[in-house]
Amino acid sequence: MSRASKITFALSSIFCVVTVIGVHIVQDMERDTLHQGPIKDAKRVAEKRAAKEQDQKKGTPTDGLTDIAKQKKRDFNKSDHELQQALKEKYTAIQPLTGEIITQDGEVVKSKK
Repeated sequence: MSRASKITFALSSIFCVVTVIGVHIVQDMERDTLHQGPIKDAKRVAEKRAAKEQDQKKGTPTDGLTDIAKQKKRDFNKSDHELQQALKEKYTAIQPLTGEIITQDGEVVKSKK
């Protein structure tokens, strides 16, 4: 074998070995990361449960929302609903909803509801 072919073979072998080792290291890191997910979830649930128990002892609302925040949320939902109703009326006036389907050939088909 020539010197160039020996060098090429050696470099490609080293590259292959480094790639295999790198893939195994990455797999181990991903496995550890995935293993930490349920542990973090359990810790978060335990903290949430402890905070809820503390709130119950203090007599504060357990859902974390005050009456003012609930009222703001209700007002926002009501205004959003009114806006959606107005848009529906506007678009129905432009293009009424008849339940008919018009094909490309112009044939009208009644929809089955």
